[in-house]
Amino acid sequence: MSSWVRYHFEHLRRWREYASAIARAARDLVPNARVYVIGGVAEDRTTVLSDIDILIIIPDTVSANRRRLYVDIMVRAMDLYGLPWDAPVELHIVGEGEARDYLEHSRRAIEIE
Repeated sequence: MSSWVRYHFEHLRRWREYASAIARAARDLVPNARVYVIGGVAEDRTTVLSDIDILIIIPDTVSANRRRLYVDIMVRAMDLYGLPWDAPVELHIVGEGEARDYLEHSRRAIEIE
């Protein structure tokens, strides 16, 4: 197994730690945010090409620029909560209405407290 593959899988094994850092950062910025891990990591089907899909549900009443919120969450998670700069995370920031589609189509969603 190549050193990159081992390195990437080590990141994937730390998904709970990374999701917690993202959840803390998201809730710092949007206190009512709900955070879930979805996709392959949540469903125990990781591959060398996997990333860690994190669903962040914000109240529909929050009028946030989602692109800016994405950046702010990532920077805060790295600066304050130890998220490595190269952690393979993908944020999906949606309103409550959109969240139903994500959760209904996910075989498994793990809520991060």
